[in-house]
Amino acid sequence: MTDSSIFIMDKDRFWGSVDMENIYYIETIKSTHYYEVKTKHGEGKLHADIVALQQWLPDYFYKSRASTLVNMKLVRKVDTKNRLLYFTNEICCSYTARRSKEIKDILNIRNYRNYKEEGNEKNADTAL
Repeated sequence: MTDSSIFIMDKDRFWGSVDMENIYYIETIKSTHYYEVKTKHGEGKLHADIVALQQWLPDYFYKSRASTLVNMKLVRKVDTKNRLLYFTNEICCSYTARRSKEIKDILNIRNYRNYKEEGNEKNADTAL
């Protein structure tokens, strides 16, 4: 095992190594001390404490809600109305309203309607 991989348990209770860059998200399984790990190659379980796990994971993992750590490098689409992060068309996870601004900043989502760059401001009254 390297610093860039983690062992997770599959549905047959076998432990396998997964590259952290292939993990979409890690989410708590309610009423247990286990986490569901959703990856590019399937899913598995992990026994961990979320605080320790968050400190151990690379910086590109972000806590999108109290129970979920998301690999922000793999986010492909964002549904801001329903607060969903999509990794594929079928795989997504939610985030809290409180995290919306931070997620938009991390993913560099901007509203270009009112975008003004210092020294390059456009005047609405100026004719083209």
